[in-house]
Amino acid sequence: MSEEEGISYFNREDYRHALEIFLENLEEAVNSGDRARIAYNANLAGMCLHFLHNHNEALKYFEMALSNTEGIDNDKVQTNIDEVKRFVERMNRDLEELNERIEAEEDKEKKGILLSNRGLVQYLLGNNELAEQDFRMAERIFRDLNEPIALGAIFSNYALLYDDMRKLDYTYLALDIFVQEGHIKGQVDAYHTLALYYLHQNELNEALYFLKKEMELADDIEDVELKRRMYELAADISMDLGNMEDAMKYTEQASKV
Repeated sequence: MSEEEGISYFNREDYRHALEIFLENLEEAVNSGDRARIAYNANLAGMCLHFLHNHNEALKYFEMALSNTEGIDNDKVQTNIDEVKRFVERMNRDLEELNERIEAEEDKEKKGILLSNRGLVQYLLGNNELAEQDFRMAERIFRDLNEPIALGAIFSNYALLYDDMRKLDYTYLALDIFVQEGHIKGQVDAYHTLALYYLHQNELNEALYFLKKEMELADDIEDVELKRRMYELAADISMDLGNMEDAMKYTEQASKV
């Protein structure tokens, strides 16, 4: 497959499919001895792995890219390496702090929030089993306290851990709660998660449906980057569906965010 196809998946935040293509192209480049192509695909593979929270593997591919680049391209790859290392160091510091705070916290609700936060840090470090353990403990606390919005947030957290039907199940559970409680931010995040899920399954009409649901709440979205991505994805999908008028409309909206 071409690098362009990998980039198209990458731009849609479908890092798993993009990674498969970049690794396939990387193998071809290694066999042919094409250093520029090795560097290009290794660097993109490293970025995919970083976004998939497999940071050690990401660094291996960045090092491969680094050894096959020179000049400004070499500097760009080194920047990626430095950013990944800083990210992991920061997450590990946060983890240490959260461990201490959880141990000392006596308030049940605050402990649930801290456990949820620690689970998110574990997820970002690629430790999904440990993340799920923290989410389970937080879920028990919020159920006991009858805190529906916090419980919805935990369901959203569970959804992060999966790429199969469990992602849908947990996201719909979260969405039901957020709709009942009138929690706009939770609804926006849930609709975006659903849109990406269906987009990664190449079910474009379903993906666009949930993006439109998200757009209905656009005036209440404070996350500028999320809003921009929403319109960009809608434009991309509309173009694939052959609706150029909508694609242009969404592209214009993205440029105004």
